[in-house]
Amino acid sequence: MRCLTCFSLLLLAVSAVSAEDIVFPPDAGVVDVSKAPYFAKGDGKTDDTDAIQQALLDHPASDKIVYLPDGTYLVSASLRWAGHEDSERAQRATILQGQSRAGTVVRLVDRAPVFGNSGRPRALVWTGEEGDDHVRNAVRNLTLDTGAGNPGAIGLQFAANQQGCVRDVDIIAGGKGGRVGLDLSQVERIGPCWIQRVRIRGFDVGVQLANSLHSVTFEDIELTGQVVAGIRNRGQVVNLRRVTSTNNVPAIQNTDPTGFITLLDSTFQGLPAKRPPAAIQNKGLMFARQISTPGYTNAIENRAASGDNVSGPEVREFVSHPIFNIFPAPQYALYLPIEETPAVPWDPLAAWAGPLANGGKPDDGRDDSAAIQAAIDSGASTVYLPNGTWNIRRTVELRKNVRRLIGCEARLSIDVPGGLPAFKLVEGAAPVVVVERLAIGSAQRLFIEQASARRLVLSSCLGASLSWTGKGDVFLEDVASAAQWIVPAGRKLWARQWSIAVNGTKITNDGGQLWIFGLKTELPGTVVETSNGGKTELLGGLVHATGGWKQDPMFRITDASATLCVSEASFTSNSYGTIVAETRKGLTRRLGNKGPADDQPLPQRVGGIALPLYTGYDGIGAVVPKSLLPAVKSSGN
Repeated sequence: MRCLTCFSLLLLAVSAVSAEDIVFPPDAGVVDVSKAPYFAKGDGKTDDTDAIQQALLDHPASDKIVYLPDGTYLVSASLRWAGHEDSERAQRATILQGQSRAGTVVRLVDRAPVFGNSGRPRALVWTGEEGDDHVRNAVRNLTLDTGAGNPGAIGLQFAANQQGCVRDVDIIAGGKGGRVGLDLSQVERIGPCWIQRVRIRGFDVGVQLANSLHSVTFEDIELTGQVVAGIRNRGQVVNLRRVTSTNNVPAIQNTDPTGFITLLDSTFQGLPAKRPPAAIQNKGLMFARQISTPGYTNAIENRAASGDNVSGPEVREFVSHPIFNIFPAPQYALYLPIEETPAVPWDPLAAWAGPLANGGKPDDGRDDSAAIQAAIDSGASTVYLPNGTWNIRRTVELRKNVRRLIGCEARLSIDVPGGLPAFKLVEGAAPVVVVERLAIGSAQRLFIEQASARRLVLSSCLGASLSWTGKGDVFLEDVASAAQWIVPAGRKLWARQWSIAVNGTKITNDGGQLWIFGLKTELPGTVVETSNGGKTELLGGLVHATGGWKQDPMFRITDASATLCVSEASFTSNSYGTIVAETRKGLTRRLGNKGPADDQPLPQRVGGIALPLYTGYDGIGAVVPKSLLPAVKSSGN
């Protein structure tokens, strides 16, 4: 275990989110529950349960946005995702979307009979039962209020995997009681998924997680007024950044030895309590960095490995188990600069353009490339693809005024000859271009080329792939891929919740700068290869060791710098034999899955290894300012 000397902590401030007004064009293919045939009132008086539930039943697993304009929608029973007659599709590809977090409120009636038993909890919103396929589920831009007198209420019981999210959502226990705000424990396989800008007030537990697969990544989470714990994890891989908690109970409980938490840039304010607890209670695997815990008796009560506690209130860096390296290396992470994902404003509808007005039509098999290009060239700043499948047979350039290309959960069929991309980002008026909410059904076809100096954001995209010929940065949020990725020399990529399933090397960092927060991979092959002076920091990875024999190392570092915080899950006796192969000036050393020596075995987790921290650099790669460099304390090795 390493506990590094605590220094003053300057947390990154959470960017204020401007007042949302998420409105779609009438022809976007969005299901508006206030219109025919549903006619939900949203007046705070009428029971809208049947109207909203019927909209969910009418559009099962169909990539549809079920949209709630601003209003207060009273409900008296659970709102449940619909299953599909094709059992393989389960409860998937359904998006509950509000107009705004503050303005769209789904509120449980007070003292609803079926929510009165705290021993038999029930969710206000439920998104899926046990099964492998909950891809593309999402809840966005609304408030869920469990009302008063409902002690058995769960705010949101959410399931998504590969790609799916909860974004810009408030979950409120309207009165005393309520079991869980956000429940991510009800099925075995939840994740990878992305939870961002979520505020939870009240409940026994704010966020609950369990089970070993897969992983969940959080950023900008606010917790207040919990009775038992802010976040409780019983075995999941959980990545947390910028969590704020104001409570007199533990902010985080990692209760199972298989639970793996990566925690960054967070503040936990302790309130007066009869028996003050520690801010963090840990029995599993943990990497924590830049944590502030004012008001708590201890920062970390650690019952894993050597069991050393951390007094706080400032925690510079903490690792629950020994730090591993196979060459001489610093005993702390690389500290690559973290750039926040740039945002662009949500444009008024007058600034939108779409291919329908230019002769395009989804689902008819004809080439829509010209119609999409015409919408881009119209001068609009937002171009939208209505719900359905759009066919792209020649490259479409993102140019002129466009700063957002949004699919209304649309799908793309790509068949551009010569290996050319469906979209190419070239120079234009906007310094940032966001491409979001698209599913690419052509896994072997190239989705987008970054050919500009502008910044490119890919958000909530399924099946994405990228080529990189320009100098502009790339940001990923909630992206799933079945392709190999290359970060060229001098380029920079920041990824938050990234899922890759492809045979062979998944990510090559050839002299670039790569920061990943939340990565999940499948199938054989090296996960990240860093070379040519590249710098890689992977914080919070899950390698699901599916497929055949793993001949390649999990990670390869060649005359480059990397720090790794990662774990493995293997259920087929085909785990990785070599975890890291590191080469310096022609000399290669390997870290096997048994560890560097019999007296220093690697921690184990779910049939595979765990690396709470591996440091693979010689000091030159470190970018942390000297004034913040921690004094190394030796214990646990």
